[in-house]
Amino acid sequence: MITKIENVHVYNTDKRRFEKGSLCFENSCIVANTRFPDAIIDGAGGYLMPGLIDVHTHGRCGIDTMTADAANLGKLSLAYAKTGVTTVYPTIMTAPMDMLLRAVGEIKKAKTTADFAGIHIEGPYISAKKPGCHDTSMIRKPDYDELEKFFSMILPMRTHLTIAPEEDDGDIIYKLTERFGKCGGTVGIGHSNATYAECAKAIENGARSFTHTFNAMSAIGHREPGVAGAALATDAYAELICDGIHVCPEVVRIAYHAKRAQGDKFVLITDSIPPAGLPDGDYDMNGIAFTLKNGKAAMADGTIVGSALDLFTAVKNLAKFAEITFEEALIAATKAPAEMVGLYDSRGSLTVGKRADMLLCDRNMKIRSVFIEGTRI
Repeated sequence: MITKIENVHVYNTDKRRFEKGSLCFENSCIVANTRFPDAIIDGAGGYLMPGLIDVHTHGRCGIDTMTADAANLGKLSLAYAKTGVTTVYPTIMTAPMDMLLRAVGEIKKAKTTADFAGIHIEGPYISAKKPGCHDTSMIRKPDYDELEKFFSMILPMRTHLTIAPEEDDGDIIYKLTERFGKCGGTVGIGHSNATYAECAKAIENGARSFTHTFNAMSAIGHREPGVAGAALATDAYAELICDGIHVCPEVVRIAYHAKRAQGDKFVLITDSIPPAGLPDGDYDMNGIAFTLKNGKAAMADGTIVGSALDLFTAVKNLAKFAEITFEEALIAATKAPAEMVGLYDSRGSLTVGKRADMLLCDRNMKIRSVFIEGTRI
């Protein structure tokens, strides 16, 4: 059945603007416009845009990607969808191996609303010098055989791995991207104290991105650019948490324009934690005690744990912080993350043949409806 959404402004990714018109979809995919659809949805003069893509999130609404069972992960996927996110990479972090493997198994079994297209492994293969809130006693050096089993277990889902390249003394990044690149395996640099040269080598070996840029990485120096400098100066993608807490607005603006000049390499993430969407208070995440207050989640020593952000708000924040239009900012939560993890052929824009993952917003840019593969949730 062909459904047509009319009386709407449709987002054109190539032109970075909304254009008055209509859009048709049949079952799960966007199709060419027709004058004779089987059903019509009145867009009421609103704005139709691609569904958002979050490649780095630990949960929200009280549900933890590390500890939830498949049923609760299904509920989590609906919670993401209600915030406009239609594709998710549930993220697992440094923990005992049996806990990591259990989390992967439950994520794979989950029946989801927002598509769990892949899993982001954010640890334990990171630097103990830049742990953030990760438990340093469980951080370990990368082991190719172990990682190969991990990536293979996650298939047919995709895997995105955060790694500290200075800990990779066996060209593991190269081996992983050669072995799994064609089936969606990607590698990012993060929780790292590497030099610029070590980052450049990692990118040459296949690393595609930087994990939550500026957070838990060596800072820019005027004689050694470090990981943060490499995130800005190389042509790799750069994730960034745009809540105004993890990175101040002025630095967000600098980073955005640096990566925009390289061709849409700025990627919005939430790095959201289970209490996202819940009231302020004291919480625990896998043994990490912290307080959530006014959008900031921090341990007693001030270490930031993660964000309480949703991705649609992050888009609005980026527009404000970087002094750009909403239409420009939208790229960083649609096209850019899709390209980063190799999914742009199926989502990230409202193009014929792609998944009918869409948000319909009113004239005040508030989400009215979310469509995932053509189904309104």
